[in-house]
Amino acid sequence: MPPSRGPECARSALRGRRPGGAPVLRDPIVVRVGFQLDQITDVDQKSENFGVVGNIWMEWTDPELAFSPDECNCNFKLYRSIDGFVKAEGERWPEFTLFNQQERRWTQNELMHVTPDGTATYFERFWVTLQAPDFNFREYPFDEQQFFVRIDAIYPETVYVYTPWEEKTAIGSQLGEEEWYITAYHTTIDRVNLTSVNSRYSFGYLARRHLEFYILRILIPIGIIIVLTYIPFLLKDFGKRADIASANLLLFIAFNFTIANDLPRLGYLTFLDAILVTTFVISGLTVIYNLYLKWLATKEQMEIAERIDRIMIWLYPLAYLLAIGLILIHF
Repeated sequence: MPPSRGPECARSALRGRRPGGAPVLRDPIVVRVGFQLDQITDVDQKSENFGVVGNIWMEWTDPELAFSPDECNCNFKLYRSIDGFVKAEGERWPEFTLFNQQERRWTQNELMHVTPDGTATYFERFWVTLQAPDFNFREYPFDEQQFFVRIDAIYPETVYVYTPWEEKTAIGSQLGEEEWYITAYHTTIDRVNLTSVNSRYSFGYLARRHLEFYILRILIPIGIIIVLTYIPFLLKDFGKRADIASANLLLFIAFNFTIANDLPRLGYLTFLDAILVTTFVISGLTVIYNLYLKWLATKEQMEIAERIDRIMIWLYPLAYLLAIGLILIHF
């Protein structure tokens, strides 16, 4: 590796000034940025964060990095860490930070490739936990969530300006996340105020849940419980109806405890929560209603009980349809 040019040279380059000379006007260096998502390691719905394994790519051309192949008897320079690059070439490189990083970023590989014309290519493979404040689970489990990886430039746009590197932007074929599947992804470049006006590269993707689990394990059983709650309306023995309705309510309570660990613990009501609460309330009212009919029958008011029951046979399914309709409108 070539010897270091010294910290003073590096600081002068960052200021746009030759060592010991007059200021030099420089155009900002364009940095191409790409992100490749390889794995989604975790999605924590309560903490609103997610883990990823990915690759960051950057490419830029800086005349300060140019060299003659004859000097080092090589066609390119390869550094296996940023520390090695800075020690050999100086401090001038497009440092960055992950804006929504929540925990330490663990770097697996880090490479810097420099060609004689001063073109540098930076590669980093890492895994990290990122914040996702845009999560909104109100439509759970039919929700669509946005995930972002936001890369902010440390130096202002007078020094480095980001632009997307589409060829190095991709989604892996085996993400390792069984609950979610990605529907779309995109990249954007924004301007943010950090040290002054800085570039921000954002890699965002949209994801939905695989619904097979929720349909087979939750929604279909709820539908069966609703049907079982309605069947006693066809019986004329009000005593047996009250017993069956009570058994169905206990069945629903047991079912609710069974699936509790599979539901996100959030501070607001979701679509599925509303369905469960509605089913519980109507099942409870059905028990009260059948006990009331049983009481009327014991008081020799069978005719009144039958008259009320003829109305409730139709009102029960209409109540469910109305409740589900209101839930769909609200969510």
